[in-house]
Amino acid sequence: ISVSRGGSAQVVLRVAERHEPAYEAIGQIVRRSDIVYPDETGWKIAGWLQWLWVFVTRTAVLCVIRPSRGHDVPEAVLGADYDGRMIHDGWSPYDFFEHATHQQCLEHLLRRARGLLERATRGAVRFPRKVKEFLSDALALRDRRTRGTIGPHGLAIGRGRLEKRLDRLLEWNLSHDGNRKFQNHLARHSHEILTFLYEPDIEATNWPAEQAVRPLVVNRKVFGGNRTAAGGHAQEVLGSVFATLAKRALDTVLFLSNVICTPRSQRSLRVRQLLPAPTR
Repeated sequence: ISVSRGGSAQVVLRVAERHEPAYEAIGQIVRRSDIVYPDETGWKIAGWLQWLWVFVTRTAVLCVIRPSRGHDVPEAVLGADYDGRMIHDGWSPYDFFEHATHQQCLEHLLRRARGLLERATRGAVRFPRKVKEFLSDALALRDRRTRGTIGPHGLAIGRGRLEKRLDRLLEWNLSHDGNRKFQNHLARHSHEILTFLYEPDIEATNWPAEQAVRPLVVNRKVFGGNRTAAGGHAQEVLGSVFATLAKRALDTVLFLSNVICTPRSQRSLRVRQLLPAPTR
């Protein structure tokens, strides 16, 4: 079958258009989810810088491409009064969700500590080294809980000791600029660093969001972005649908076939049957 580039582009646009109800359903699932892992990365529409945002829950992945990297995007997706649990990196727009329970990504904090260690000299190595040890010990305590080698009482004692260690690190009088900035960040988010040790059903890092971003980034590198806003929206829709189907271990080809072959008037019902939204 001979297909032109323009023809293949039109096929993608038509398939995305028929999956609009699925995209809307995924947005509702994310908005109503108790746990969300957000992340963002650069994107381009017609050569202009945009931002690809992903919002990952237990059962769905929502992708949106916007010109903003500010708090207006997650607020539009989740609602400004979102009061669930958010696991994310230290990007400041997430701080606007004052009603949510937050978990800072420990892997991002570890990377920052490692970066300071690589550049520091003499006494400046002490603070990032101690922070790295603190974060590693927190993850080790989580692993002991997962393996069942520590009980609730031992876990509570371990958490208390970690919290005291963090308090002592925040009291250090630092002269190195990089260390001071890192300490200020830890101080602002001190109550968001060990949340995962209190709530075992959330991760200590935002790896689910980073994993969801990767296939889209590969696509971005192949295409170099999107040449039109319509193409960008098609990427939002199909990226969300494919990632959600993969998370739910559903047959992608079968799902797409069912939706494409369903009359428009019945398409929303078909999507609701295949992607039921959770209740909070």
